[in-house]
Amino acid sequence: MGATASADPRHRGQSDAKPTIAEIYERHAEFVWRVVRRHGIPDAEAQDVMHEVFLIAQRRLPQYDGRASITTWLFHIARGVTSNLRRGRAREQARLRVVAEQPAAPAIDADPEHGASRSEALAFMRGFLAELDDGKRDVFELVELEGAAMPEVAESLGINLNTAYSRLRLARQAFSLAVARWQGRGTP
Repeated sequence: MGATASADPRHRGQSDAKPTIAEIYERHAEFVWRVVRRHGIPDAEAQDVMHEVFLIAQRRLPQYDGRASITTWLFHIARGVTSNLRRGRAREQARLRVVAEQPAAPAIDADPEHGASRSEALAFMRGFLAELDDGKRDVFELVELEGAAMPEVAESLGINLNTAYSRLRLARQAFSLAVARWQGRGTP
């Protein structure tokens, strides 16, 4: 029991000392990478976008009040950065979906069939997440993929708790339909 509550990044507001940006980066870079990738940013650009998220986090760190967990705060920043990037691309390109539909990097796996299945599943998830509107995708991603608690999700997104539950329900329904279509794609 020698660890402090602040050692776990999910314990918010339980330490008076704010973490440094270096500590935040060390603990949460992988989380931010996943968020950036799930928001349709290709591998070739993901590191630059991730660094932009941490630059913004560094500028905003003095205003961070600890009401939300660090991961929720970083998610909110990453969502803004990726949304701005997507909007900018939409003005420049007629088809943003090409980015989300790029095949995943091939998995190195002893079993080629398993590697192909994994790549196919990742491509499916990227496509599914790209089809959701931002509100549903954010709730689905935080709850289902990151395991965040619904009250914290609602607070961090600035929405009513019932709205968050409604968005999650609709996103889960869309996911079930997408899985059914995906599984039935080879049948007549």
